[in-house]
Amino acid sequence: DSLYLWVTMSHKYLILGLLAQNPMTGYDIRKHVKDVLSAATNASYGTLYPTLHKLLSEEAVHVTEVEQASRPSKKIYQITSKGRSVLQNWLKEPPADDKVRREFLLKFYFASDLAEQEVKSLLNRRRDDMQSKLESLHAERSDTTNPRQQWIIDYAITMYRAEMDWLQQVAQQIPVA
Repeated sequence: DSLYLWVTMSHKYLILGLLAQNPMTGYDIRKHVKDVLSAATNASYGTLYPTLHKLLSEEAVHVTEVEQASRPSKKIYQITSKGRSVLQNWLKEPPADDKVRREFLLKFYFASDLAEQEVKSLLNRRRDDMQSKLESLHAERSDTTNPRQQWIIDYAITMYRAEMDWLQQVAQQIPVA
């Protein structure tokens, strides 16, 4: 229960922070989290939309529906003054301890029964994923002019590069079959 509450709370502030920057659709929020903020947080479709609906009911955000030709209406969410106040209060509080969850590391830890080739495949998939994230971050970095956002993107780039280096070191220690 407390983990669910923490996840819901963290997504609440994630959404409010993003909407404080720009009005966005739910898809835009999810894409921004995946492409830019994945080193700081994660948010699935299954958690973002319920959190958006809760924020609507709390009047922290409001939604405008924009008609589209031959497509369903697009819902654009905006932060309200109440939402800005909630976000500002949260920003002034000391941050909670980081809770890092890396499913990849857990799988790798328990992969002792996998063949060496399967372990290498696991490493290669992870490396490819990190490379893709790095490319997205570099693209976002070149489009961002806000220094604080650039610093967070730089942090994420540094973390992904460090993991790429680690993946390469581990891969070199696995015997060639």
